[in-house]
Amino acid sequence: MDKYTAMRVYCRVVEQESFAATGRDLGISTAMVSKHIAALEKELGIRLLNRTTRRVNPTDEGLYYYNRCCNLLAELDELESSVSQQGQEPRGVLRITAPMDFTLLHLIEPIKQFQQQYPLVRIELDLDDRQRNLIADKFDVAIRIAHLADSSMVARKLTHCTGGIYAAPSYLAENGSPQLPADLQQHRCLLYTNLAQDRNYWVFNEPDGGKQRVRIHWSMAANNGRALCEAAAQGLGIIQQPDFIAAPFVKEGRLQQILQQYPGHDFNVYAVYQQRQFLATRIVAFVDYLVDYFKQHQRW
Repeated sequence: MDKYTAMRVYCRVVEQESFAATGRDLGISTAMVSKHIAALEKELGIRLLNRTTRRVNPTDEGLYYYNRCCNLLAELDELESSVSQQGQEPRGVLRITAPMDFTLLHLIEPIKQFQQQYPLVRIELDLDDRQRNLIADKFDVAIRIAHLADSSMVARKLTHCTGGIYAAPSYLAENGSPQLPADLQQHRCLLYTNLAQDRNYWVFNEPDGGKQRVRIHWSMAANNGRALCEAAAQGLGIIQQPDFIAAPFVKEGRLQQILQQYPGHDFNVYAVYQQRQFLATRIVAFVDYLVDYFKQHQRW
């Protein structure tokens, strides 16, 4: 038995939850799929899968084996790719997870330029403001806007953004402009839910370096920053958003920044990828390209 082939077959069975679907996927018979699984279980001396008439699921030991197999096979694939691409132009599929608004506003252009330089690299984008798991979800690169905790991942800084308070001129004309963060308690606020640890408070940096928590009364909440900017631009309330999202609305005169002496959180923007001994050249080329691009495009 070719153990690596059997491991690949096993991983696909876990993902497809079916011997027949795995066989169709890999172009082999259902009997051959079963033979690979049986050989693995015999060699390991454990049951990897629970089988029913409708589906198969990994046992606890099988799930552990699946996770380790995925990591091992990924390393093997990266080794083969790295060796085969030495001295060659970057190529292959690059899977990227990134925040939606940052991608739409500021990532499409460098991706376009990167692909013009490296036409053999195909880009697969997954847009999600939540932080996806690179290993479990099999991404090559993640774009993160955050204060990153220490981890085994490599994080290269691309740029930074600053949080601010914004409102439409029409809203301020009708309701008055807050002069202090505490004044927000008398206003309608629009809440970004993905970063809201406590929906009832916004945090501000004070001029002396301290922090101030202000209770707010939110009238609308959403998990998308541009949607909240549009709502604020139409006079629905006041928002706290990073400058890279609000900047186009400010430029058009639809929003204006208030309470500028009390900025919100600063966040760095990173390209994050796994720390591997053998890294595909397409990953290295893409991250290097982003770092150089944002050196020339630091602000919005």
